[in-house]
Amino acid sequence: MFDSESAKKAGKKSKRGPAKKVEPGIQEKMELLYEKVLDDLLKNQDKLTKTESVKLFVTLSNYIFPKTKSVRDKFTYKKIKEIKDQPLMYREPDPTK
Repeated sequence: MFDSESAKKAGKKSKRGPAKKVEPGIQEKMELLYEKVLDDLLKNQDKLTKTESVKLFVTLSNYIFPKTKSVRDKFTYKKIKEIKDQPLMYREPDPTK
């Protein structure tokens, strides 16, 4: 039966050894770099030109705010179905394009 005592014994017999300390990986290094760049931007934001500020705002907005999806109403779906049911020669233009 496996209980806490047998688990201790099994752990002592383990050949894996203690956990090794690993150097920071790429993700950790990138996070440090991002933090450094963002800190620098915050400190020096008054030195940016208006164009640079707008570009920075737009770029960061893509990461902060969710993307919106186009929404089609029931009327549009019905109209698309009607168009697809028509013979090719008599089709009306697609209302979504």
